[in-house]
Amino acid sequence: MDNEKLVELVVAEVLKRLRQVSGEAPTQIPTQKYNVLAIFTGGSIGLETSLEELKTLQANGIDITVVLSQAAETIVGENWIKEKLGSDVRVFTSQSPYPGKYLRMADIVLVPVLTQNTAAKLAHTVADTMVCTLIMQALMLGKHVIAAANAADPQDGWRIEKNMGQSSPALCEALENNLKKIAAFGVELISVTKLAASAKKLLSRDQNTISTNVPAVSANNFKKQVLDAAAVRGAAQIGMKTLRVAQGTIITPLARDVARECHVDIVWE
Repeated sequence: MDNEKLVELVVAEVLKRLRQVSGEAPTQIPTQKYNVLAIFTGGSIGLETSLEELKTLQANGIDITVVLSQAAETIVGENWIKEKLGSDVRVFTSQSPYPGKYLRMADIVLVPVLTQNTAAKLAHTVADTMVCTLIMQALMLGKHVIAAANAADPQDGWRIEKNMGQSSPALCEALENNLKKIAAFGVELISVTKLAASAKKLLSRDQNTISTNVPAVSANNFKKQVLDAAAVRGAAQIGMKTLRVAQGTIITPLARDVARECHVDIVWE
């Protein structure tokens, strides 16, 4: 579970106790809504199935933001995404502004169709496209990244069926090593048919491992050794416009970015 959800729970508990002391009637705390960033990298193997898997996640109340690589714009297309996932789904293309805000909001990053090209770039830490940059930054932010590896697997059943599994042993080994490398980097490689189940299992596990032994947090002052983005976002979500921090507090660059986005002023005590 990330810090953002933890802050939300702590703040909710603090407000609940304040209302109990003041005699106010409790207000309904909204159910946690999860956010998924789905990055399409252009392959066609498993594409139809992956869209059905994303629809399953939507049916479970999970908000999905889609990013299309330049190749995916041609193979998938924004219109098909909206046809399958609804006209109101957010879609970013190679011509869109960088969706850093939605990357930071994402509880999980999904790669519904991981291509051999993208796998090779990630294995060699090449981030020369928006989708590769997003995946690399997700890993560096500690986000869960789940990728359907069917299109990148040289021995995938679809390739065998289409007589495309005739690669030399050396080429197969190179392609498989790329997958092993990115798995070592933290990418969870699965079959496309397990995309929704794996995502739901991961979100459920995070929700069930929340610690309830959390020190109280002041609704007016955040006195921490480190002020991170999750704390700033948590403050903004309860309507705070000013965060007062003690001298010596380390404010992360991402926390400053979120403060600007959420119009929260950080003030030194």
